[in-house]
Amino acid sequence: MDQNWIDKIVIVTGGGGGMGQAAAKRFAEAGAKTFVFGRTLESLQETAALSPNIIPIVCDVAEPASVTAAVDEVLKHGVPFALIHTAGINTPDRFMAHADPARIASAETWQKVIEINVLGVSNMIQAVAKPMAESGGGRIVVVSSTAGHGYDSYAGVPYTASKWAVHGMLFTARMQLNAHGIILSEYAPGEALTPLVKLRPVQPGEDHKAKMISTSDCADTLFFIAGQPHSMSVIQLPGYQPFGGMPPQITAPWLSGLEIKPKS
Repeated sequence: MDQNWIDKIVIVTGGGGGMGQAAAKRFAEAGAKTFVFGRTLESLQETAALSPNIIPIVCDVAEPASVTAAVDEVLKHGVPFALIHTAGINTPDRFMAHADPARIASAETWQKVIEINVLGVSNMIQAVAKPMAESGGGRIVVVSSTAGHGYDSYAGVPYTASKWAVHGMLFTARMQLNAHGIILSEYAPGEALTPLVKLRPVQPGEDHKAKMISTSDCADTLFFIAGQPHSMSVIQLPGYQPFGGMPPQITAPWLSGLEIKPKS
């Protein structure tokens, strides 16, 4: 496992907050020159303030031209050794059918979620793969979700569909990239206390939040995966969450709170 990241270049997408911010701090503390990508400069500057090793670059991962420009800026400093892709979104309208029409996923939501959560992954991988391969290889770790391995009633249909797509993409692309010396790995956390939680149509209680995976825990896991010379698929779950869904004592109140059917 690589413990010394001094002089290595790392790109962290979604670096303006949450898991991405925590991951950027973790790699920067290990000595890596860490470039954080995100859509707003203000949030990226907050992350950059955590370490002199963190450099902000505005980038929309859903836009190929934006990704190309951002990666070209990184390449002025050298070839990235690792890409840590945490960028992803969810929306409050996440249902196919619901008593409240406002909660039914709109066409705009579907397009936005797929563009950022799926195409954002392919845009970033393709942008870094060529320079990595030409320099002898590298590491790519993509954050998916347990929603892409099972189901979570609260995650919503567009988000779940996007994460299944990401899981399939990584599963298929792994050997293609490995043949070029690029180690591709997947990190699938379960319930994590990230900013996405605020968009849930039913908010978890404080006791529930306290038991979720913290962003610092996520950062430690991403750091561990990126340090491995082997491809990995890591599923991380809080103690109460079984793989593939929510336990009965949590699922029942969640489904009631989601108010899928009209009240009788």
